[in-house]
Amino acid sequence: MNHEEIKNQLIEEGKQLGLKPNELRVLSTDPYFVGTEKDYIDAKWAADLWDTMMAKRKKQLHLRGFHYWCMSNRVKKPDGDFYTQPDPVKDWTFLLHSAQIARYLGIGKWENLVDLKHPAPNDYDNYFVGSGIYQDGHVDIPKIVKGRIEGLIDDILKQAPRYYESGYQMYHLEVWCEKQSMGFVIEPQCKKYNATYQPLVGQASVEKVNMSAERAIKAAQAGKKVRVFYISDWDRYGWSMVSAVSRKLEFFIQNNENMDVKLTRLALSEDQINKFNLPKAPKHGEAVVELDALEAIYPNELGKIIDVALKPYYDFDKPRIVSDENLAMRQRAKDMLKPLDETLDLLRNAMKDIQNIDLSKAIDSEFEVPEPDHIIDDNNTNWVYDSNRNYFKQIEEYKKYKASRAEEET
Repeated sequence: MNHEEIKNQLIEEGKQLGLKPNELRVLSTDPYFVGTEKDYIDAKWAADLWDTMMAKRKKQLHLRGFHYWCMSNRVKKPDGDFYTQPDPVKDWTFLLHSAQIARYLGIGKWENLVDLKHPAPNDYDNYFVGSGIYQDGHVDIPKIVKGRIEGLIDDILKQAPRYYESGYQMYHLEVWCEKQSMGFVIEPQCKKYNATYQPLVGQASVEKVNMSAERAIKAAQAGKKVRVFYISDWDRYGWSMVSAVSRKLEFFIQNNENMDVKLTRLALSEDQINKFNLPKAPKHGEAVVELDALEAIYPNELGKIIDVALKPYYDFDKPRIVSDENLAMRQRAKDMLKPLDETLDLLRNAMKDIQNIDLSKAIDSEFEVPEPDHIIDDNNTNWVYDSNRNYFKQIEEYKKYKASRAEEET
């Protein structure tokens, strides 16, 4: 189904449930409900200009650079006026919106578009899921000897049998934070659990959410479930960021079946604010609590919160079993290669002897490879987004999430 068909189907199904079209929206510019005649005109205008610029440039560029290119080339807008005339600020907003709509509607390729606002994610995950042996120990030893006499033993041992150790993690984990300044606390926990850390500067861009969706699709293809944890200040903007990212992520993975993707807010929560008695600062008529307050008063408490959230999803036991067997198997292989400890001259003379060594015999036939099965029941967690919900159930969850934070006047 194309975008228009999906939109019309949702509106029709909403009517049958007694819901008005505006009750089906989550964002002011909701990716599911863009697509007016003007949207298509503006999106094609932006996409065509981008392609024209990139046909000559062929290097990465941010949308702000696109803005200046449009200015310098005196391009015309769909309304016939020259870009930035008569209002440069308004036209910059128009360009951003048109580019965003184009990506939602799938118009243009937008190759070499780079996001300079947010840092690149650090992805520590391994997408292979499965058990079994990935090196069977069969190797042409004489060929290796002829190629490299020095360091031969280490080279051969690299070809020794080895079981996958990282293939037992059934979850792809991500931690997002609206503040790049929290990286020194968050990144060590992400490394510990092979999670992706996505630092942000305020609201997440379409590019970053699309990248997350691509990681989620790739992880699902490898048999993984996806869990995303969002961290932000306690204010109306930080609160709205979670549902905004959820909605965009939902949109970008909608055409991929059998995905298990869930996202929730990890911090700051009202319970955490009350538990640590964090100070509130008035800002624009509301009480705001910043992540910096938690870290300043209770150092690394945020790290502990992340650790508690990620730890249940990480299988420590089976990789350790396999790692121990890999060490034992490497030692058995090393013992087989003891004849190679002679001098280089003796080694050359021993060529006829070592060519009959079969490293596959280092495999213990009685060792039973464990199957990856580390699945936890997290259905009772308050996930803001869950790919297992249908569209309308997810809409209700967005409403509950938004309603769960009462505005506090100061």
